[in-house]
Amino acid sequence: MNIIIIEDEKPAARLLQRKLEKLGLEVTTLLHSVEESIEWFSKNDHPDLIFLDIQLSDGLSFEIFEKVDIKSAVIFTTAYDEYALRAFKLNSVDYLLKPIDEDDLEVAITKFKNRLPKQELFQLDFNQIREMFSNPFDKD
Repeated sequence: MNIIIIEDEKPAARLLQRKLEKLGLEVTTLLHSVEESIEWFSKNDHPDLIFLDIQLSDGLSFEIFEKVDIKSAVIFTTAYDEYALRAFKLNSVDYLLKPIDEDDLEVAITKFKNRLPKQELFQLDFNQIREMFSNPFDKD
């Protein structure tokens, strides 16, 4: 699972990263501003999940959504509850108030995982299927 954190307070970003690692999840990227995030999304594949602070040093994180069509699920992490309604209009899984409680974080991760399509029990090899359905008597 590819996870990024967008948080302008570096100690808060590292703390969240440690909490996620404690849950067995790896954070691949830390971003710290609206501008940096917009640039990153224009050059990289979108992650599976974004942990997103709302008030960043150079503006509100909602500005990222105005510039980039975000395909990822989002868990908002903020000290302010006033943006909850606006956040849920986006691809939001949850809205966690700081300081982030580890139990709440775990519930949010579970919510995200439950939204994922269930993995197939086996991978289909279409060449093998084609061979299974081809008529063995046609082979000359």
